[in-house]
Amino acid sequence: MSTEEMRRDDNSGADVPRLEPWLVVMLIAIVPMVAALALPREFVMHLATIAGMLFLVGAAMLVVQERRRR
Repeated sequence: MSTEEMRRDDNSGADVPRLEPWLVVMLIAIVPMVAALALPREFVMHLATIAGMLFLVGAAMLVVQERRRR
């Protein structure tokens, strides 16, 4: 393999789309809300609180990421 082919292979990984960490956290926030549908009412507020906290953490991660890019 020539050095030009090796450089091209190294650069090809840069264009691969990836799921941002903040987006993953926000998507995970959906899980407690879905679980609240299946569990008794006494757990709904706890699960909603967990989902809200995960959403806020994801939003904070997005803000930090955008500030680092500037």
